[in-house]
Amino acid sequence: MDQISKLFGKKSPAGEPGEDAPGSSKQELNAQNLESAEPFGLKFTLNTGEARLFSSLPITIGRSPENNLVIDNDTVSMAHALVYFDEAVQDVCIVDQDSLNGLFIDGLPTRKNILHDGVQITLGEATLNFRDTGYIHV
Repeated sequence: MDQISKLFGKKSPAGEPGEDAPGSSKQELNAQNLESAEPFGLKFTLNTGEARLFSSLPITIGRSPENNLVIDNDTVSMAHALVYFDEAVQDVCIVDQDSLNGLFIDGLPTRKNILHDGVQITLGEATLNFRDTGYIHV
């Protein structure tokens, strides 16, 4: 395989050195990566380790079983927060639903905030880690 083919990933003709045989370790590794790839969406991980992935908005968060994301903690209000796509800022946001114990993003109190990948959301004494794994608003 010539140097340009190596740089740009061009396969060698059959039988030339550098060609991956079917079932080779490189192909198996690619298959494993596809199988373990994280699905797209909005991922919330509770401090218990439980993770929930959502592919559509809005998402209601609270203690009541009617919520999309139920948090069983007495410091979390029945309808604590709402996650939605804000057309004005063109981003995923969270808003406090007049909860008793408030909403905090990365430890700072807020009423409404954009949810950036990797932020920590605190509702009462419950903590959620937020990951945007490729949500696309349609």
